[in-house]
Amino acid sequence: MQMLRRGITVKTSYAWLVQVVDAVKGKVPVLFDGGIRRGTDVFKALALGAQAVLIGRPAVYGLAAKGEYGVKSVIEMLRDELELTMALSGCPTLNHISRKHVRTKHERPRSML
Repeated sequence: MQMLRRGITVKTSYAWLVQVVDAVKGKVPVLFDGGIRRGTDVFKALALGAQAVLIGRPAVYGLAAKGEYGVKSVIEMLRDELELTMALSGCPTLNHISRKHVRTKHERPRSML
């Protein structure tokens, strides 16, 4: 949840992702498009159940800055950051990313031992 002025709270896109994934129960693929800026964001979305992520804004920024080369650079940066996050989390492939790799604000800490 994010806090707005006067104590009003709104759910983050990740909180909505968890609800959508739970609601569809694997019947339809879930694509996540909500604030992907780093490879760690991609990892979190995949761990929370998204089958894919959309990267519109970063790609547009890369295009505006350096054209095709900028878009390629953004995609490479996201891939490199995702691969690093996967390595640090013990995930050799995308299929190894699971819900156990992330914890939402309302979950109790779990021992990984």
